[in-house]
Amino acid sequence: MRKSIVILTVATVAAFSASWSIGPSGFSGWPGLPSSDILETGLLRAGMSIEYVDTDNGSIIRLPLKGCWGISDDFEVGAVVPVIPVDSPYDGSVIGDITLSGGWLYEKARGGTALKFTGRLTLPTGEEYRDRGSEIAVGGVSSTTFLDFRLSMSAEYALNGGRNPFDDTITDVMYFNAGGSSFITSDVLLYTGLNGSTSSVFKAGAGVEYLLDENLALNGGLNIGLNDFENFELYAGASWTGSGF
Repeated sequence: MRKSIVILTVATVAAFSASWSIGPSGFSGWPGLPSSDILETGLLRAGMSIEYVDTDNGSIIRLPLKGCWGISDDFEVGAVVPVIPVDSPYDGSVIGDITLSGGWLYEKARGGTALKFTGRLTLPTGEEYRDRGSEIAVGGVSSTTFLDFRLSMSAEYALNGGRNPFDDTITDVMYFNAGGSSFITSDVLLYTGLNGSTSSVFKAGAGVEYLLDENLALNGGLNIGLNDFENFELYAGASWTGSGF
C-alpha cells in the first residue's frame, strides 16, 4: 500500500513537470502530442528517432534530429532537422523541411493547467510532393492534469507557400491535436493522440515512454493514417536532457 502511494505521488509530480520527450516542431511534448510544458531555464533536450512510414507509393525511413532549449522559465525554442536516408516513393534528397519554433508560457494555474502560445517557421529545404514546403504558423497549446492523467489540446493556423513562397500561391491551413498522457508506474508513461488538419490529413497514434534515469528516456509507438496517403508509421527513439546551457 505504501509503495503504491509513493508511485502515485511520483507520477503525479512528474505529470506536472516538462515532458521527457520532444513533441512536434521541437517543443516539449511527445511524438504526435504537443503539451503546454516549458523546459526550465538552462535545460537542453536533444532527441533522435527512427521512423518507418508506409504510404500507398512505397516506404520512407526518417531520422528526425530534434532539439529544445529553455531560455527562461516562460520561453523555449526548438528545432527539427529531418534526415531521410530512404525515400522509395519520391527518391528525393536526404534532408526534409527544417523547422524552427518558439513557445511562450502565457499562464499556469494551480493543478497543472497551463496555456502556451507557439510560433513556427518551416523552411523549404525538402522535396516537392514529399514535404509541405515553406510555412509560417502561430498557435496555442493547453494542458490540464487530473491526478496522474494529463490532457492536452492544441490548434495552429499556418500560411503555406510551397517550394517558393514568392512565386507559388499562398494557402492557409489549420492544424489541431487532442490527446493525453499518463504514468502507469514512476518510470513508464503512456500517451495517445488524434491530430488532423483542414487539408484532410488525419492520424491517430499511441506510444510508450520509459525513463531510464533523470536524463535519458526511450520511447516508441505507432501512428495510423486515417486517409489514403499514410497507411501507418512506426517509430522508436531516445531523448536526453541536460542542465547548465
